[in-house]
Amino acid sequence: MSGTESAELLAAVRQFLREEVLPELDGFKAYTTRVAANALGIVAREMEMGADLAELDKQIASALNLDAQAGPVMRQIALALRDGTMDEDQRILEYLKQRTLHACAIDNPKYSGLHQARSRWVR
Repeated sequence: MSGTESAELLAAVRQFLREEVLPELDGFKAYTTRVAANALGIVAREMEMGADLAELDKQIASALNLDAQAGPVMRQIALALRDGTMDEDQRILEYLKQRTLHACAIDNPKYSGLHQARSRWVR
């Protein structure tokens, strides 16, 4: 199955949940169905944009000489900053901004703060 077919399947199931199932429900079942439909949207966006996020991590790991096998790059940076073994600099700040934009676009593209951050951070 190609990525396009998977994305189309996710979209179809999401549409079915929102348009056919959700109107028939109320209360907690409606809430959990909405959560499920939103989760499918997150998965679809992650399939579409996740490679960009991985590439950002790969680039900063290389620039900072981090070990890709030592765990998530964000965690390595956070621990190094906390422990004082790494100083913050413009590269790290720019990485964190770009990673935040990508992660928000995947998790919640309608988040109002995402639009504001893009207007401030994207050159």
